[in-house]
This record gives sequence, C-alpha cells and structure tokens, in this order.
Amino acid sequence: MNNRIILFVDSSIIGGIETHIIELHKLLNKNRVNCSVLFYKNHRNNEFYRLLDDQSIQYDFLQGSLVSLIMRFSSYDRNTVIHTHGYKAGILGRLACKLTNKHCVSTYHAGEAGTGKIWLYNKLDLWLSGLSTNFAVSEKISKTIKNAQLLENFIAITEPPSTDFAQPVLKIGFVGRLSYEKGPDIFYALAQNMLINKQVEFHLFGDGPMRSAIPQLNNLHYHGLTNRDAIWQHVDALLICSREEGLPMTLLESMSNHKIVISSPVGAIPSIINNGVNGFLMKSASALECQQSIEALLALSTTQKSEMAHSAYAMLEERFSGKKQFALLQTAYTAKTLL
Repeated sequence: MNNRIILFVDSSIIGGIETHIIELHKLLNKNRVNCSVLFYKNHRNNEFYRLLDDQSIQYDFLQGSLVSLIMRFSSYDRNTVIHTHGYKAGILGRLACKLTNKHCVSTYHAGEAGTGKIWLYNKLDLWLSGLSTNFAVSEKISKTIKNAQLLENFIAITEPPSTDFAQPVLKIGFVGRLSYEKGPDIFYALAQNMLINKQVEFHLFGDGPMRSAIPQLNNLHYHGLTNRDAIWQHVDALLICSREEGLPMTLLESMSNHKIVISSPVGAIPSIINNGVNGFLMKSASALECQQSIEALLALSTTQKSEMAHSAYAMLEERFSGKKQFALLQTAYTAKTLL
C-alpha cells in the first residue's frame, strides 16, 4: 500500500481515542504503512505527547484555524489519506478534505449523545458522515452513521506475566476520564459501601470534571493520570461502571494484561464478555451491582480466577489482535471515495 495516512485529531486529554491512535499507529507501522499524527491545535496535552514520543510516533500541530487546516491538506499529494478521530476533527477534516479533494476516512468512537454544545457537535458530525468512508467501534454506533462499517478496537498483544490472584487483597481499578458517562461516582459509592471489607481495595486512574468529588477513604487510592503500562501492576480486576460506552480500550488493555473485567452492559461490551466465563457482565451500572459482582469474584478460587483471565486473553488474541482490522483499513484507505 503506497498511501500515506494522517491521523487527524483535536486532543486535549488522554482517553480512549488517544489510546486507539497509538494502537492504530502500531498496527499500521507493523504493516509498513507510512503514518503520522496531526493535531488541529496544541492543547498542551503533554502527557499524550510524551506517550507519542515514547513510541517514536511523528506528530505535528496546526494553528487551530480552518485556514491552516486547508493549507496543510492542500500540501499533501493525492496518495495521502486523512483519517479523523473525534467529532471536532471529523467535522473539520471532512470539510477540508472536500475542499482539497482528499480521501477522508473517519472513525466514530463515542456512543454518548452528549448535551448542549456537545450534542450539537455530535449531530453535525453525523450529518457530515456522507463526506467520508466511515468506521464505528461498536454495532450500536454504526447504526447511527451513514455507510459505517464496524471496526472493533484492537491492541498489540504480547504475553505478559499472569496475575497473582492468590494475594490476600483484591485490587479493583477504575481507568478512564472522571466524567458522568464513565460513572466515577458509582466507583466512589462502591468504595464507600465496601469500606469495612478488608479483602478489597480500590485504585483510581484518570482525571476529569468529577475529580473534586473523590472521597477521602482508606480503601480508595487516587493515582491521577498514569502511564498506561504502569497502571496494571496496581490492578487485579478492572471495573467498568460506565453509563455509556462504545468499545473501551481499557477493556482490551486489561484483558491483554491477564486482568478480570467487571462491566456494565453498555456499547459493544455484552458481545465481548461472557458472564462468568471470561469476566462479569452486570445488569446495570450501579454500586450495588458492582458490589455483588466483586463479591462473586472473591468467592472464586485462585484457579478459577486465573482460568477466567486466561479465557479473556484467548478471546482477545482471536478477535482483537488487529489482523482483520487491518484488512478493513487497507480496503478503506485504497478505495476511491465518491463525494
């Protein structure tokens, strides 16, 4: 494939999109595809830039204006494909590609509609979907978008050491943005409800608008924004208590590190977790459901916990290692878009 791929994004935090971009670059680089990241504006998202530097991923910044975007796209040759991520990059990227006659591919990551301006931007992002070749990270999202193919998230898989589930304390982790749709308030309430249970402790990774609500509890440890590779030494089981999701990268990362996943039944997650076999799938996102699932996990033997983690890893290796995803991407990148 002779195409050059520009991963276009407007990123101010580290979240699922940012993690996806790193994994996408790894996949394209593994398959000898020329790829780099272009930011609409430098938001001083230094933690993310450091992650890109650590992976030797090339990136550049525009000035945060439509003029600078159009000028940059105009400078690219006809073999360059723009691959947008996120609603703002999607909206601006498609319009600029239309004006400069560039092939545009867009991945839709967000399953939530949002409110206020976010709702409006998401609607505009959907209305302009006819200007690009589209992917969605879950079936639910794909049904809302014109001509969208399912492109499940993926992750570079290596065989890490197995988790030691014989330890006397089970470490439960929350990894993600501290915002309402991710349910950190549920995690806080859970830690409060299980304060007297000395078999469990809770570890919180991330930042966001609900950070100020973190309670001061002996069993709740806040780590803030943390290098992704450093997270999993503090976690035995990942808890996803989201109210809305697509296909969270943290779920795949957790399984790739032989951790057990407990999740609410949102987005594509019910198609991944076979309850009681390769994880726990709750009926809803609530502190009570979370506690019941954790207590069910505690009741398992060390061997049963290990078997559950290994079952999740085997499924991940079969379905989310990137082989089938690259085939879909290659077809999209090389196709001519009729606008």
